[in-house]
Amino acid sequence: MSLFPIMVDMAGKSCLVAGGGATALRKTRSLVEAGARITVVSSELDEGFASLPVRCEVRAVSAKDVAGMTIVIDATGSEETAQMLQAACRKEGALFNCASSPQKGDTSFPAVLRRGSLVAGISTSGASPAAAAWVRDRLAESLPDAFDQILEQMQSLRERAKAMFSQQKQRAEFLHRCLETAVTNGQPLSEAEIEEARRKTAQ
Repeated sequence: MSLFPIMVDMAGKSCLVAGGGATALRKTRSLVEAGARITVVSSELDEGFASLPVRCEVRAVSAKDVAGMTIVIDATGSEETAQMLQAACRKEGALFNCASSPQKGDTSFPAVLRRGSLVAGISTSGASPAAAAWVRDRLAESLPDAFDQILEQMQSLRERAKAMFSQQKQRAEFLHRCLETAVTNGQPLSEAEIEEARRKTAQ
């Protein structure tokens, strides 16, 4: 599987999850975090679905369920169901994800790290979800606890940089200097540190 990494705004997008077991529940939770509108269809449902803001239908999934969906996830483990949903997705123009046979799908679920505005997705193209999760966890460990606060400050500093420097090269240098200092210190910069970064950049 040759994957191209791209971030998609899933807020309000309609998604279908076929299957009601642990895998379906995990993928559904990921979509809930992204703000998607989710319909879960399965003859049996894990009790964990009851606490999620999703629509559940206790029945067998059909090709008709794919209509209007942005992404369809097959977590049934059924080869027959996977083929049926894959064909329906191609007809409807929906993206397809198959938990049991990743090669059948045209999209995959990465191991996701969320830290404030930071969203990082790690994928091994289906080779080893465990390895993807391991890399995600190591990345999380490398970030300071206040990284979300640092990101908030960096967003405001982007606007301040425009007023400080007329050249894009200097703005980029200033912002990189600020970020490196903040990450090294493990916290947002003080005004004195911001001024020091501005002074060094202007030299």
